[in-house]
Amino acid sequence: MLIVPSAIHAQNPPTPFEFDPGVTVAVELNKTARLDFATGREKNEDLASSRWRLAGGVSFRIKPFRKTLLDLIDTDKQHRWVFGVGYEFSRTSGSQDRIEHRVLLEGTFRYTLPGRFLLTNRNRFELRWVDNGFHMRYRNKLMLERPIKLNRLKLTPIVTAEAIWDQRYTNWNTFKYIGGVQFRLTRRTVSVDLLYERQHCVICSDPNTNIFGVTFNIFFRRKK
Repeated sequence: MLIVPSAIHAQNPPTPFEFDPGVTVAVELNKTARLDFATGREKNEDLASSRWRLAGGVSFRIKPFRKTLLDLIDTDKQHRWVFGVGYEFSRTSGSQDRIEHRVLLEGTFRYTLPGRFLLTNRNRFELRWVDNGFHMRYRNKLMLERPIKLNRLKLTPIVTAEAIWDQRYTNWNTFKYIGGVQFRLTRRTVSVDLLYERQHCVICSDPNTNIFGVTFNIFFRRKK
């Protein structure tokens, strides 16, 4: 009875844990366009290691919601349709050093549900140049959130599921499940995301990873 549990534990190594900090900056140009920048550390979806990334892009918003429906600090989330294009550079260090360039093309569709819930469906195509090779990936992400107010504290609980299809393997090889909350630090410009992510990778040596993420978001909005 003592030997069997010990053997099972030896065959199942502990799930890796990772802490990923990040910062995003959004600069609103006008009612329909916004510049987006991001940097931080995150789990590499292909390797059992982490990468540092630097990204920038522009998003175009179409058909805003009525203001009475939602109270969100992110102006993109106040629109039904958002289309974006961007570029991302990243470097993975550790057992395998890797340089990667990505071109990002995405379309996001949002729906308001009863109870003031917001459902987001983001579709992203990634054109990836990894070292000397090129391939494409498709990512589908669903997110459900609802802003609430506790006295003077404004926060938004969030749940997310994402699946990634990779051209190299012609299948869905990475899955992400995320839960957390966004706290508004100032009325209109700064928020922080506290997130827990469970990442499952079909092709990785470590199939599962537990990730705790902290992201500071800064929004520069147009003066009314």
